[in-house]
Amino acid sequence: MLRLWACLLLLGAIHIQGVPFYGDSSSDEIAELEDSAGSSSESSDKSSGFDTEFVPLEHQQSPQGRQEAGATVPVQTPSGVEQKPFNVDTITTDVNSPNPAIFFQQSFPFFGNEFFNSFGGFGFGAAQEPWWKGPNVCTEKEEDETVATETEAEETVDTFGQERDGVTNVVRSPLFGQFQFSVNSCAEKPNKHVCTKIVNQNGKKKTLTLTRQCCYGYGRPRNADFATPCEKIDIKDVEATASDMGAKQFLESARSAGELAEMLGGGSGKKVTLFVPNDAAFLEYRGHHQQENNVEDSKSEASNSKPSIYKLHAVLGEVQLEDVPNEKLLQTELPDQKIRINSYQLPAALNLEPYRYAANCVPIEKHDKLSEQALVHTLGGVLKPLTKNIMDIIRERADMSIMRTVLEKTNLSAMLEDDKPVTIFVPTDAAFDKLEPHLRRALKEGRGCASNILKNHLLDLTFCSLATVPGAKTTAYNLLGEPLLLNRTQLAANQTGPAPIYINNLAKIIEADIMGTNGVLHVIDTILPTESALPMTSLMSQKNLTIFQRLLEASGYDDQFDDLDNVTIFAPTDKALQNTEWARLLKEQPQLLDHNLDLLEFLNYHVVKPMIKTCDLSEKSLPTVAGSSVRLNLYSTHALFSDVMNRATVNCARLVHFDDESCGSVLHQVDRALAPPKNNMLKLLEANPNYSKFLELVRKANLTQLLSNNSRSLTLLVPKNDVFEELSESGEGAAKPSDPVALVKTHIVEDVVCCAGIIPTNWPFVRSIESISGQHLRITRDRRPKIENAGVTKCDLVATNGILHEINDIIVPRPQRQQQRPQLIPPGAGYQPQGNFDVFF
Repeated sequence: MLRLWACLLLLGAIHIQGVPFYGDSSSDEIAELEDSAGSSSESSDKSSGFDTEFVPLEHQQSPQGRQEAGATVPVQTPSGVEQKPFNVDTITTDVNSPNPAIFFQQSFPFFGNEFFNSFGGFGFGAAQEPWWKGPNVCTEKEEDETVATETEAEETVDTFGQERDGVTNVVRSPLFGQFQFSVNSCAEKPNKHVCTKIVNQNGKKKTLTLTRQCCYGYGRPRNADFATPCEKIDIKDVEATASDMGAKQFLESARSAGELAEMLGGGSGKKVTLFVPNDAAFLEYRGHHQQENNVEDSKSEASNSKPSIYKLHAVLGEVQLEDVPNEKLLQTELPDQKIRINSYQLPAALNLEPYRYAANCVPIEKHDKLSEQALVHTLGGVLKPLTKNIMDIIRERADMSIMRTVLEKTNLSAMLEDDKPVTIFVPTDAAFDKLEPHLRRALKEGRGCASNILKNHLLDLTFCSLATVPGAKTTAYNLLGEPLLLNRTQLAANQTGPAPIYINNLAKIIEADIMGTNGVLHVIDTILPTESALPMTSLMSQKNLTIFQRLLEASGYDDQFDDLDNVTIFAPTDKALQNTEWARLLKEQPQLLDHNLDLLEFLNYHVVKPMIKTCDLSEKSLPTVAGSSVRLNLYSTHALFSDVMNRATVNCARLVHFDDESCGSVLHQVDRALAPPKNNMLKLLEANPNYSKFLELVRKANLTQLLSNNSRSLTLLVPKNDVFEELSESGEGAAKPSDPVALVKTHIVEDVVCCAGIIPTNWPFVRSIESISGQHLRITRDRRPKIENAGVTKCDLVATNGILHEINDIIVPRPQRQQQRPQLIPPGAGYQPQGNFDVFF
């Protein structure tokens, strides 16, 4: 049974991380930490009960512990601290290892090796120990104590690998006593295993870090297996090391120029890191820039007044890339010159190294190779001195004059002059010429949402072209929070050079990685539009609302519409407008539309203030820019969930597409043109001779005042005259009702029920509307909308106080049922029992 349980546990463990485990107080390493802690603050820490014990993972599995092969650097910590257990969560990135036991040993250390070895028949294989528990591993302990800030005072934080994954776990302290709960977190790196514990208690913040790494002269192959131990490596002279890495020409040139010794610290014994261009990159660079960049192989050239590029490639200190956070600036040996390091994580499915690194956007091809004098990284290009920020570069480019003007008008130029990292995709002047006129005008004048269009080209980080990989799509989020999709295409077999990069499948990067002191610039051939920043006329064109847009342009008021802010526009589709008089004039006599006031009123009637998205719609009347109002109604098309409103109409025109934002306004598409109503219900009846018989009944019922009251919102169901005539010929009594009041009131509903709100329904999900006579009228839809026995032959004639539907039958009022309340008769005189039961309530 136990084995069956273990198998089930294994199947579900792919996404499981570590579980809590409490360390053994007899651990040798804990004792070592306790001893090292005893040299300071004994009395104060005894009184506070501060706990900084650290339980390595191997001691959770083996009570006897295991001494590392490398030397241990002791740290002085308080003594006399009572040992308390804490949780250990060891996380390894090697989850897809072919040996499942490795992951389980890290996630469930309390099972031990013997547990998994007992399942040999299931293919677990022999248990393996991680490399950092093997030989040639040096351990370094570091403790730091600071005063906790107010927000930190009651928190325990475990953090690891912040520069890579940003993982942070916060555990609140309890509100009673001095109990302290803490968690350890460990990060696995190719040549390091780092565990960090941060404890905040009583206003003190202590950080204890335990780092295991291969000792000097030992290392592990890149992308090595979890259990591959640290092995002795062959450490050579720096020039021999660079030669093995394919980068000897640069150091030979530096030695010839007499600068190699200075690059290596001038014999001071200080650690140095070199970023060495590979031979192909350096020879190409020297061929093109031999005079201007001072790379002649002679000492006389070394004395040239131009700054040497050799020291630009040297940094004091040993800089291992896996320890460098993204956007880190490294001071070079050349004064006022820094190297910006960027790292980009790659998808595991590509089977490449997990990270790509860049120095000033120059690809770092091989890295972390130890030599006798320096740590060596090789580059795919030569670093150049950086003296200008991104805005300075744009100002100096003759092909970016429009972009420079727009940036300055929108005040975004300040961002490009700041010290914070930035990436900008800069369209050339020729790219602006490809824009449609309204968008080009808005951008050049810096008006409306020009700044939003520019922000669509800006990232608040340094994005180098090497972050894109052929066969993978890379997403970066701009300052609007919108994604930019970058795709590096695959080169054909006969093509050479870098593969082109496209942004949103629209703009091509024609010049990449122009580096400034505060980021990088890429030149593109097309402006990247964003719908939320387009002028309204441009958005209409993009949404194929061409007739409405052309009417705006023909009227001469298109710029006025583009300048509107915080408005809602209900634009009719082309299908809705194609048979209108305005569309005919647009096609045949467009000159009549220029500054046509009637057309302006028609256009303005489709504009409402303020901006209202569909999630904020409610049933009400809204004033338009033209002055008169439109009526908004909401309906449900769900047979079961009738309270869920998912259909909206404006003057009974249905919204068929909605919520396209444009520079502080919103665009909804409707399926018919809107026209302001001129008459109330009564005048509509009087204006149509086909409604005269129904009008006669209205007057007999004395309901003319109701239908002329503009404060009401009604739906009027009107049979035509021929309906009454057919019923009269058949001799049915409905043609001449005895009670015209009841008949007319049955055809009036105190609500606006548009045809778009009538949907097919079947029992038991029957819907009805209530007339002002109290009759419940069933509504449904077959070929056409149907109300009780009458089909709607003409929908949605809009009046100032509601809408009118023309129907093909008379709805006869049903007699009202008289509801008699039961009489409660007490027993006594006159009481008669019903059957064999006495009923009394």
